[in-house]
Amino acid sequence: MTTSFIDNSLATMRPVDASGAPYGRYTRVAIVLHWAIATCIVFNLSIGFFMESWPLPIRFTALMLHVSSGLTVLALTVARVVWRLLNEPPPYPAGMKPWERHTAHFAHFLLYAAMVLMPVTGWAILSAHAPPGSRGAAAEFATPPVSLAGLKPGVAPPGAMSGRPSGPPPILKVWNLVPMPMIAPISAIGKEPGGIAPLHVLHEEFVAWHSVGGYLLLGLLVLHIAGALKHQFIDRQSEFARMGIGSDT
Repeated sequence: MTTSFIDNSLATMRPVDASGAPYGRYTRVAIVLHWAIATCIVFNLSIGFFMESWPLPIRFTALMLHVSSGLTVLALTVARVVWRLLNEPPPYPAGMKPWERHTAHFAHFLLYAAMVLMPVTGWAILSAHAPPGSRGAAAEFATPPVSLAGLKPGVAPPGAMSGRPSGPPPILKVWNLVPMPMIAPISAIGKEPGGIAPLHVLHEEFVAWHSVGGYLLLGLLVLHIAGALKHQFIDRQSEFARMGIGSDT
């Protein structure tokens, strides 16, 4: 009798759809990862769209935070994918239409892809410089400056005494703790002086991809939020409770 009472009580705590059929809440780990990633994404988009117009010292600090948050998104996304592969997500509400299920699956796939590709392209931007100490690095910084990640073309990094940089880009530390490693195959292109020009071209391509990706990610985020609001307030489903917000009933 006690077991039956507990089972019935738990059943009443589960989210229900419009038909009254219960459906599950995400695991606590999935909920924490979801909101941590969402917070970092909103923070990064807020910085990324505006930091180039800020004064240089503030811009460099913003760049460090932008990079740190982006790599955190990448690490948390990998963790979330692994967790999802090991833990079956809760089913969709019974009343959800097939086209809504397919749209949700596709939107989630695009979001996961963006959460991986955006940090990777940003990482590639910073890696598109000759390795420090190489012959290519000596040639790269003996020529007029090219744009650094987050810096406009022709603007020297902090500490430069003239219109051209006096050395390689400043070393960025993830959350000011761990020096950020470069993507070796990319930076190796500029190891010799002959690779500097193609490396600069690649750098600008990465910048363009990262910029376009930022707008696409913003659009996906808006659609994701709009879908959640629709399910919560129009379809009368406990969508928020599935992600740990509010009551389960």
